[in-house]
Amino acid sequence: MKISLLLLIPASVLLSCGSQEVTSSGSNPEVNEDFVSSIQPIQNVDNAQVVYRIDAQNPEEIQLKRGGTLVFDEDAFVDSDGNPVTGEVEIQWEEFHSLGDIMLSGIPMKYDSAGVAHNLESGGMFTFSGSQNGNDIHIAKGKKAEVNLASIQDTPCYNFYEMDKESGDWKYETTATGDPTEEVEDPKDQSVAKEKGKTDPNLIDVTLDTRKFQHLQGMEIVAWRSKKNLTRFDRNMLKSSTTKVRLIGTANTGLILEAKAHDEEIYKYPVEPYLMDEAIADTKANRVKLDKEIEEVAEYMTEVAAGRVIRSISVPNFGTYNWDCIHQFDEPQRVFASFDYQSNVNPELVSLFLLAPDRNIIIKCNSQGDNGFFFDPSERNCLIGILPNNRVVSVSNSGFDAVRGNESGQAFTFKFEQTGIKLHSSEDIMNHLNDLI
Repeated sequence: MKISLLLLIPASVLLSCGSQEVTSSGSNPEVNEDFVSSIQPIQNVDNAQVVYRIDAQNPEEIQLKRGGTLVFDEDAFVDSDGNPVTGEVEIQWEEFHSLGDIMLSGIPMKYDSAGVAHNLESGGMFTFSGSQNGNDIHIAKGKKAEVNLASIQDTPCYNFYEMDKESGDWKYETTATGDPTEEVEDPKDQSVAKEKGKTDPNLIDVTLDTRKFQHLQGMEIVAWRSKKNLTRFDRNMLKSSTTKVRLIGTANTGLILEAKAHDEEIYKYPVEPYLMDEAIADTKANRVKLDKEIEEVAEYMTEVAAGRVIRSISVPNFGTYNWDCIHQFDEPQRVFASFDYQSNVNPELVSLFLLAPDRNIIIKCNSQGDNGFFFDPSERNCLIGILPNNRVVSVSNSGFDAVRGNESGQAFTFKFEQTGIKLHSSEDIMNHLNDLI
């Protein structure tokens, strides 16, 4: 039977290492109308959930969107009353790998052991469920689903955990190793290096209508150079697809690029045309540097491709799972933290996260101030706050410099910068993360 891909929407499951079977003494869960999930995803963002249709009695192997497979036993499903399910069923699947994925998922990443809270360092997380005609189905007792998840984290071994959606607690299941994939990305792909080659932060890559400006006619204009330094907010806002731009100005004021952001705020930038001849000259001057960057990116991509693994597990129930290591800060520093969002918002409505990208760690913080705020000063860190209407504010790694080296337990106010980003997908977070670290 051919498996059909129905739609994309977010879902969640976290993983560990190698092919093992997880046992479960509990029976299939009953529907609880008062159930409140501990998973609180960020609203109004692009979803990444995928829905697959399979035959309940003879399910074929499902090829997952990001690589890997999902395989169910024959006659694997029952309804909420325990009756066998026949015919076509739908499998809702979602997986999370990047810090952006995990942030938007709303999945708690704390793990309590012997009364001590730890942070989880994810090597791949997923959630899946099943339904037929809008009604929940379950995996029958004695049956299982084999999950082979393609992980972008190449650490050889992770523990495997199952989450209680109601309490948000993680339960350790097993430890195993991952198998390297045969998939190899092309290290000669220079798309990232081309982006790195753009060295002038004040260049604005937009097309403007110049027909009203006689002195610009006949010029080979490839971009526009701002006469004042652009902030990170300016660059993000000008790159946004929701920002509307036009060229205005007079003989006295010169050329002005006027930008209307998604919130209807208007910003003006004095600009001058950036011509083809200048671009060619700059390209020649930067060629040696760009070649070096291309080589560095190629080496990085080779390492990433060589490190990708398939993490395999057999599970007896639908749910949320995670391949994870328990992370403890090597040199924890405590800060009595307060947060200045530089915006007229209620701090209670802010979703605040501490990210340590070198470890693939994300920690949900108390957005109103935190007496128990810990970070590792030896690592790269940043803070990302999601305000109402999904506007993004942030503190870069350099924003931690003033508190690094202080005695643990001192008070400090983290001042957030406006980014000009309105969050639509996890890619928005990952692109911005490059600026923060």
